[in-house]
Amino acid sequence: MVPAKFFKQLLKNLDDPQPHAIRNQQHWRAPIMSSSARKITYRLFDLNTLRLELEKQNTAILKEQVSWNGDKQVSDNLREMDPIEALAAAKSRAHGKAPKDRITCKSNFVVGYGEGRATRELDLIWWPNLYNTDAFGKMCIRLYVSRVQLLQI
Repeated sequence: MVPAKFFKQLLKNLDDPQPHAIRNQQHWRAPIMSSSARKITYRLFDLNTLRLELEKQNTAILKEQVSWNGDKQVSDNLREMDPIEALAAAKSRAHGKAPKDRITCKSNFVVGYGEGRATRELDLIWWPNLYNTDAFGKMCIRLYVSRVQLLQI
């Protein structure tokens, strides 16, 4: 649940984008949610504007590049090893003693204009009348993951 005032202020700070799509959707969860709600989608092509607005508040953090070990997020600690440490690490991996914080996958967001037309976008979705109150709505930020790189270590 997001206060409607927060969403209106967010749209104002994003230079009042025009809605991309407005639809009515059916919901089966009553009585907290209404059975039919309006879904308004705003499409943005600049990730920096949204990131700057999210940095102004302390509720949500947007990370553009994330490293994973399976389904767990790990820190990306790329430090230079001396050759002796690198050789010892390679030997331990060869004997099945891989570190638990090993990076198996990297994902990053690419939002912006491509060649001739927009190739990746982010959607800011707002349901103003999903709940049975006018003071709150539901906000969703849909980002498209552009590249996923699987690492073989």
